[in-house]
Amino acid sequence: MALSWGASALAATGDGGLADPNINYVGRWDKSNSATYRSYWNGSYLSTKFTGTTVKVKLAEKTTFMAIVDGVAETYWDATGTFNLTPTPLANGTHTLKIIARHEKTELPFQGLVLDAGASTVRPDTLPLVEFIGDSITSGVLTQEQAVTDYAWLTGERLGVDHTQISYPGITLTNGYHHKDSPMPGMESLYFKLWQANRCPDVACTANPGWNFANYTAKLVVVNLGSNDNFTAVPSRVPPATFQETYTNFLKNIRAKYPNANIFALRTFNGFYQTETQAAVNARLAAGDARVHYVDTTGWIDSSDLPDTLHPDDGGHVKITNRLLPILLPYLGKVTLNDSKFSYDNTANWPSGWQNGAYQNDNHWSSVANASYQVPFSGTQVTLYGGQAPAHGIAAVSIDNGAETFVDTYSAARKDNVPLWSSPVLTAGNHTLKVRNTGLKNASATGTFVVGDRVDITDGGVNLLSNAGFEDGLRGWSTGSQSGTVSTATTRPNSGSSHLVHSGGTAGYWAYTSQILTGLANGSYTVKAWVRGTAGHQLYVKGFGGSPVSVTSVASDVYTQLTISNINVTNGSAEIGFWTSDGSGTGWLHVDDMTFYKQ
Repeated sequence: MALSWGASALAATGDGGLADPNINYVGRWDKSNSATYRSYWNGSYLSTKFTGTTVKVKLAEKTTFMAIVDGVAETYWDATGTFNLTPTPLANGTHTLKIIARHEKTELPFQGLVLDAGASTVRPDTLPLVEFIGDSITSGVLTQEQAVTDYAWLTGERLGVDHTQISYPGITLTNGYHHKDSPMPGMESLYFKLWQANRCPDVACTANPGWNFANYTAKLVVVNLGSNDNFTAVPSRVPPATFQETYTNFLKNIRAKYPNANIFALRTFNGFYQTETQAAVNARLAAGDARVHYVDTTGWIDSSDLPDTLHPDDGGHVKITNRLLPILLPYLGKVTLNDSKFSYDNTANWPSGWQNGAYQNDNHWSSVANASYQVPFSGTQVTLYGGQAPAHGIAAVSIDNGAETFVDTYSAARKDNVPLWSSPVLTAGNHTLKVRNTGLKNASATGTFVVGDRVDITDGGVNLLSNAGFEDGLRGWSTGSQSGTVSTATTRPNSGSSHLVHSGGTAGYWAYTSQILTGLANGSYTVKAWVRGTAGHQLYVKGFGGSPVSVTSVASDVYTQLTISNINVTNGSAEIGFWTSDGSGTGWLHVDDMTFYKQ
């Protein structure tokens, strides 16, 4: 009897072959050829971990790519065949690897990895996925490394997620209008295809296979389109009414592919079609799609960030990332705390100040042995971010006074806002992260500095609330008051740059802020909110098919978290909000970082 075995049948876990389940393919990959898996669209990548001291990549033909081994990035030009990514062998152990298509026309003709004898791949962590849709800005034109130094890549990495960039320079949203040098279809069509624009044999791109959206599911989708519709389109600028109708249908068609994703439509950074973009979002909201959000990017960057008046430089993309990050984080069930929220053993040990590239451009630092800071948090996991530099030493990290893990923060070149350490998954509840300066250092380091910059706290499931951190004012929330005021302010946020305020005057007042969610799957939910203020304000949930439930705040000048768990939704909807009734008129409430998620 003759037997025929396909490549997938022969593949073994850990062998580095194409079908090795320990290799994670992120983006639009064509796996129809059993000898070569091929990536399309810039920013596509594969990731894995591997044991041993060396790793090589097998490539079917010449290509350019970036490889990141143990966090160290290197770009390789015109590489082909079996290409060595570790010409200097690594220390024996487990290492991390990403191989990335860094240019809009780059494809990775991947044929597998070659490992040391006896070594194997190790499955990387399973992560949620965020998809970015755009044009040359989302492709990183004018940045140093293009697809790996644009805001999409930076935001995805800082969110701690897998991420894709379905973007191409010069592309419009609208079909029938195209860049003067490149007659391509609009993203309203091309987004749903496997190949990027340079692969299209004609304007209609008729031979381009459709992308199978069953290959992955995005939790968040970020859209930044309209610049090319405005002023580089042929035969003319897209009429505003046409753009609005196209954008509305585009959001509808994305929703059909990702029924449960939160979709964010960004105002173009130059403000093109701002009114029409917001109107498209409002049309989808009116149609009952509560998970579509307009993001006002006014003031995120300025002319100094735009060398050619349109494309942000590297610093501009960092600014965009810093503004986008706190908007997206709550929808992944995460909250970010800046170093200003940490508890330091002694302020003299931890001076603070401005640091370009750090989260919110500030951090604390110390070179004092045994100096420490703590971060109390409620959640199931915490990730520590900070700086690496030539003068940085070794930190000791622990959870709940448990065993310490040493983290070397030395780097030959300075890097800020990088992930340094993640805790294991913890039992849900209150925990404390502690970071201690050991006074020790890498042999190559010139100092023993340790910094405090930011932590990301996993606070539950995917957040179902819109504008949950009030970064976009009161958008998405219903409000009311008598003799009082409901507003937002930037004075003392828990994270990000804004928070909710209930306040009065000289007489008694009442006020509320609420959001009604529909289309919920029945089951148990949890709501959480960080609050500070006077006592007596209520976090409540009602209209879910059971009796209303609430929890009352206590007086506190620092943010504390209110929680209501086991909310049994039986009718597919719920109203979540805050109620204030203050007889004196002097009561006040600040709210930030609300989450409502399915348990």
